[in-house]
Amino acid sequence: MSVISKIRAADFVVWLDTVQYTKGGFTNRNRLPNGSWLTVPLLKHQTFRRINAVQIGSPTKTNWREALCQQIRMHWGESEIVEDVCDEIERPRGLLVGLNFALLEIVMREYCGFVKQERQSTLDAGSAVVAESEDPEELLPISDRLAMMVAELGGDIYLSGQSGLNYLNEEPFHERGIEVTYWEHSGQNVCILDTLSRVKEAVTP
Repeated sequence: MSVISKIRAADFVVWLDTVQYTKGGFTNRNRLPNGSWLTVPLLKHQTFRRINAVQIGSPTKTNWREALCQQIRMHWGESEIVEDVCDEIERPRGLLVGLNFALLEIVMREYCGFVKQERQSTLDAGSAVVAESEDPEELLPISDRLAMMVAELGGDIYLSGQSGLNYLNEEPFHERGIEVTYWEHSGQNVCILDTLSRVKEAVTP
């Protein structure tokens, strides 16, 4: 929910789909209100691949798509939002990024108003600039890449999370006339589907 609150404070969000996938995050999973996980299984050896190349897998004979939807319906019952989410989960997509963007579209539609979206892979700073190389000198620093993407979209403010205080170099932004601000989330981090379900209930006559 902290990420969603930051998005709602912005005019434009760029999804970093060419950065490397690592285990332990929320790229292919989310936590239910009771603490259990909803996890999309992946093929083996997906770690450190670009997110937009990570492949969905099925490690057992169990229909994981059906199992995930059963978990979701158990927690939130049957509603328009739940069925929209389950419809996307049940589509036979092979790439994780396809499922993620479909679910993000639901979140953006229902909760983030008129915030515009772009994918890193569609921007010159995200695709044309070398992102992975055996020669570290060929790698463009992350701050330069982020500043280039903000400039390409016509932005004049970059909204960073608090972690940006540990790594962000503001100089490439200032060179392009871009202000850097640091977003601090207030309140609890909750499952976005829980929030969406409550919002829908509040506006349904």
